[in-house]
Amino acid sequence: MGTRYLSAMKARLSSSLFATMAMLALLPVAESRAQQTPPVPKPDATAAAGDIADFFGQMGDQIYEDCIFELSEEQLDVQQALIAAYVKHGAPSAMARQLAVKQIRPPQLSEKCESMKSMARAAPSPVPAVRPPVAKKWTPEVTRAKAPPQLPPPSISLANKEVLPQWDCAPNVDYVTIQHKGFERKLTGGEICNPFEDVVHQVPEAAGTFRLGYTIRTGRLFVVSSDPQFNGKTIAWAISGREACRNNPDPDCLAARAVGPLPPGEYAFAGDKDKRVTWGPNAKRMVAGIYLTKLWNRELLTPAQTAAVLARGNIAIHVRLKGEMSEACLGLGAEGWAYVSSLIKEGRATGVNVYINEPHTQIAEAAPIIKASTFSLSSLFK
Repeated sequence: MGTRYLSAMKARLSSSLFATMAMLALLPVAESRAQQTPPVPKPDATAAAGDIADFFGQMGDQIYEDCIFELSEEQLDVQQALIAAYVKHGAPSAMARQLAVKQIRPPQLSEKCESMKSMARAAPSPVPAVRPPVAKKWTPEVTRAKAPPQLPPPSISLANKEVLPQWDCAPNVDYVTIQHKGFERKLTGGEICNPFEDVVHQVPEAAGTFRLGYTIRTGRLFVVSSDPQFNGKTIAWAISGREACRNNPDPDCLAARAVGPLPPGEYAFAGDKDKRVTWGPNAKRMVAGIYLTKLWNRELLTPAQTAAVLARGNIAIHVRLKGEMSEACLGLGAEGWAYVSSLIKEGRATGVNVYINEPHTQIAEAAPIIKASTFSLSSLFK
């Protein structure tokens, strides 16, 4: 965005909008240019708001990239379900609410994000807080507020499916059971049982460009390269799927929209490199949309399951926050997401291959599963 455009925009802003523009001053370029523009007469508020929205359309992703200000819809659901579960186990209502709010909260903000949040609160009432436009943004699978849960097609049944043993709570871990969109979920201290540790292994620059590989059964994310020196090397670990279908390649799970893990096959990123990592307004975070271009392992699926798999869409890679699982997407820890998203934005990662079973058994590490928990049911009665 050039100096002439910023100057024109500034010329249309009144002093009542100055606090909103102060948010943009956090960006070094915007700061140096805003200081060069003299005060101007009172402009039309509607046109000024339009200019701000246009500016955020250009720069919003950069501003909000590392800032998650709100709980997601799923976190809000989990928070309320935790309150009910704690009360059921004997906790006083006030204590149950305080504990759930303490356990399910947005990530701690950086100083830059805190500053933006404070400035947004101080913005004058005529101009609402502005976020990046949502018209052309990626939207996650089944996260629209107030919409009824989107259940699997009638031919797909998950009634008898159970959580795979490796994802169930360890014997020595206290947990409470909540209901989320018709499915049971065990939580310990507000977190799902046996999450992955946020492990990240950086890929050397010498590897050049490569595809990302993902194993549904283990959750391992790795390098797919023609160079044997780097091929199969672990990058991070990610959850895909929820409840009984978490990292479960059962054909019914693969066919279950919004519940099962992402199907096996080849995936592509958005064609426009600048739009491969964008703001997901319903997810309230940055996401990298991926698009199925070739379905693998069709021989394992019935015609009905194949049709259901091909009907799924809006799959992405993004950060997974406490208490959340994954709606077909790849949910990474904060460090894992920061690194993987950088590989995508820089064009080093060119696509994604998804496998049912581990293709590199000789070099693949065991999943770094966190089995312990500090949560104690007895504390609810104190």
